[in-house]
Amino acid sequence: MLHEIRNKKLVHDRLRALKRSINSGRVLLPPTIARFVFLCGANKSKDEISERRRALMDFSNKHLPHTYFFLAEKMFSTLKEEGHKGNLLDVEHLISDFSDYVLIVLESPSSFAELGAFSHHTLRKKLVVINDEKFEGEESFINFGPIKAINEASGPERIICYKMSSDGVWSKDAIGDTFYKIYELFQKPLKSKAKPAKIDSLHPGKSFDKYSAMFLHDLIFLSGPLGHKEIIELLIKLFGNSNFNNVSHLLAILCAFGSIERGCKGLYRSKRAMCYYEYKFDLSPFIAVFRNYALRKYPERLYAY
Repeated sequence: MLHEIRNKKLVHDRLRALKRSINSGRVLLPPTIARFVFLCGANKSKDEISERRRALMDFSNKHLPHTYFFLAEKMFSTLKEEGHKGNLLDVEHLISDFSDYVLIVLESPSSFAELGAFSHHTLRKKLVVINDEKFEGEESFINFGPIKAINEASGPERIICYKMSSDGVWSKDAIGDTFYKIYELFQKPLKSKAKPAKIDSLHPGKSFDKYSAMFLHDLIFLSGPLGHKEIIELLIKLFGNSNFNNVSHLLAILCAFGSIERGCKGLYRSKRAMCYYEYKFDLSPFIAVFRNYALRKYPERLYAY
């Protein structure tokens, strides 16, 4: 498909038409916007998250349709598949900037380190902490430092305590006691006025946030399964030459909260049934041109849907 994106006039025509539609205000922000929550805590092993984090992920998937919990580990594994050479600490700081909230389960030495790192004044308004109730009134640096700072910045509802068991990383404990407060915090979607999206806010080379991530998803949804190089070529044709280094991170974030997935052949496909943005024009010609080339030359890609 890379050849078609680079060389086929019909593909270029459709991309120019899409850009004109964006510039004329016919691509609108949705009235409700998903909330992205970065979930930090312990791991049972190299490849398994703690039972508490697993329970929170399951609860979110079932009861918080407008909230996406995601993990640095999942994002990092996608980046490694793409040959990324960075480290998990850099990835964590990148996605903490990206996220609407950072939820930290204080269940391991590493999670206390994350609390210290993320309680910087530029991030603390995003923080939500789950802690053991036995430490709630303790005179400690954690309580008088990061937790007090979060309380002052955002209020006591951001500090959630329950009776943790000593083996709650490996066996499910009473983490369900936190679900009501988690639900109260995250049940409502973020509201948006139905206003046109600005082209720079959709441009992954200029904007690293949920708005460029959502548009990147929509391009994949509309174009069909695409490899990384094909996505970059699509973006170049749409936005012009730019630094698209952060596209790999946006793809990994979209994989981490399940909007897209990366197949064994390195093709990214949407896992949603619809776009994030509202498109006030007929999208079928854009979809058809990619499906037609796939049908003729890459029929195996059609089976990805």
